[in-house]
Amino acid sequence: MGIKLNRKQMAVIVLLVIIVPIVYNKVSGAILGVIQKQALLAPKEVIVDNPHIEEVNVSAEATGRVEAKYSVDLVARVSGFLSQKYFKEGAFVKKGQLLFKIDPREYELEVNNARASVQQYEALLTNAQQELDRANALIKEDLISRSDVDQSLAVRNQNRALLEAARQQYELARVNLSYTDIKSPIDGRIGKVNITEGNYVTATSGSLANVASLDPVYVSFSLKSKDFIKLLKASNQFKDVQVQVQFSEGPWYDKTGTVDFVDNKIDKDSGSVSMRAVFDNPKLWLVPGDYMKVKLIAPQKVQYITVPQACTKGDAMSGYYVWAVKDGKAVKKNIEVSDDINTNWIVEDGVTLDDTIVVSGIQNISMEGQKLKTVKQTTDTSNTDTEAQPTGSN
Repeated sequence: MGIKLNRKQMAVIVLLVIIVPIVYNKVSGAILGVIQKQALLAPKEVIVDNPHIEEVNVSAEATGRVEAKYSVDLVARVSGFLSQKYFKEGAFVKKGQLLFKIDPREYELEVNNARASVQQYEALLTNAQQELDRANALIKEDLISRSDVDQSLAVRNQNRALLEAARQQYELARVNLSYTDIKSPIDGRIGKVNITEGNYVTATSGSLANVASLDPVYVSFSLKSKDFIKLLKASNQFKDVQVQVQFSEGPWYDKTGTVDFVDNKIDKDSGSVSMRAVFDNPKLWLVPGDYMKVKLIAPQKVQYITVPQACTKGDAMSGYYVWAVKDGKAVKKNIEVSDDINTNWIVEDGVTLDDTIVVSGIQNISMEGQKLKTVKQTTDTSNTDTEAQPTGSN
């Protein structure tokens, strides 16, 4: 039989149908919120470890430029028409090899004239000496006066001085004649000709061509003051520092260079020190003017505190930091890094060996002071994989 409900009962039923779901949702939401809040308040699990000590060779990098050890501009030392060249542009030349010829005829005439002057004054000096000898003999017999002897002596001395001057002029003429042969002062490669045959050249005409030595060569570079001090402390005044250079296309040069020049000051504008290394270059692979990557390695090993790069946050501009754990809570530690070793940062300041830092699970840390559950990272010597072992919860 059917149940008959009055209007009041129907209204109550409708009201219950509406209210019960709302109440249920609010109650269940509140319960879920409490559960979620408790979950958030529960300590997050992270893997921790202490900073490590690593012993490495101190090194630094810079950008360098290859330079010829000797680079000579050939210039005319006497004036005249450039009559001939005796080399092929870009060829190798030897020290003393004849390269250019300036028309020598004018200077040959000067040599001949100077030689004739020398012969003339030699004859005059011989005659003056004979006159002086005769005067000295006659004065002994009182046949001439003392003033006559003095006059003969003065003539002799004058001709001696004139002969010496003539000899100097003769030597200068010979030197100028030798300058008409322009020879290479070094072994090296000669560049292109700047002034061709047929031109009148003087000492102010500029470079006729350039000769550059190619073995050995210099590589000049500048080292930041921080790296300079670091290498200085780990070497014997850079005498034992190994220098390596890398070509722009990738491979490293197969010979090691040595530092042969260190500037005596730090540049106030760049904050760096100018340096230079010398390299043997028998295959001529190092070409003057080329830019190279330079790496300097000190022989003495130095101990550094390191932390994994993966556990750091931040960047070189804003600075790096790591999360540490103290009394079961997250602590932010700003660190100063100087270099990297494999996948670790070298830490100059910010952490000590006693600190406990988070090496994995940093994504679980949202704020400083957050409670954490730590798991100690250990390395199994029988396996290269890193294992994590719980040390307890906080």
